[in-house]
Amino acid sequence: MGPARIFIGLALLLLPSTSYAGFPTPPSGAQAWLYETAERVMFYVEERVVVRKAVSPLKGFALVGTPLCPSAVLANVPGLAYCTVIGRGRSTLDAEAGKGPTSGTFDVVVGIPSNSSAHVPDLPVISGTFQGDIMSVPGLPLLSLAGSFRIRAVDRQNFPWLESLIGGNVAFTGTFRIPVGPDETSGLCPAACYVIDGGLAPVQDSELSLGFALVRLEIQFGAIEHEPDDDDRDYGLNPD
Repeated sequence: MGPARIFIGLALLLLPSTSYAGFPTPPSGAQAWLYETAERVMFYVEERVVVRKAVSPLKGFALVGTPLCPSAVLANVPGLAYCTVIGRGRSTLDAEAGKGPTSGTFDVVVGIPSNSSAHVPDLPVISGTFQGDIMSVPGLPLLSLAGSFRIRAVDRQNFPWLESLIGGNVAFTGTFRIPVGPDETSGLCPAACYVIDGGLAPVQDSELSLGFALVRLEIQFGAIEHEPDDDDRDYGLNPD
């Protein structure tokens, strides 16, 4: 089968990633936004410092035309509004100072032919790692984040034109917004809210998981630098 026939077949079969109902409104100014869909936290004492170690699965979205959702993806996924991003993050923070390193893995995924329109996207297109540093914002339920994504693999079979992205480092900054409720806001927030620019924004229904409000990470991308690495060639599309 020639490249043209493969392209036509995939263009007809791959499904948009945001065709289901209840999609959250993108946060103002964010180029990508992800949610901690669960979290496992443990505390340890290391050299007389209380350390908070956490692991969390992540799920969210990136705008088309950004480094994690390049416009070239539209060639095989017509009508795509946002790319779905999934991942797994871990952090080790000084519990008192509220700062420390974070790292993890990510996949940019789209729907496949066997999925219904309500099924979560699950075909990895771009995969890689991230690392950075987290710091708490004094007096507010916020954490700042700065770091970089590294693109280590792409789906060469279905999206061969994305191969040039491998080895790219994408700088980013971000803000974790931790949901608050009536007790934390003296009743100003009757349900769950995020603190935004000194005000309160209600958590949307689509930002709940089994009734719990999710921590939201809002991301802005910086410059992209390309630094090939031999390790990238051996990186799988579905890292553990």
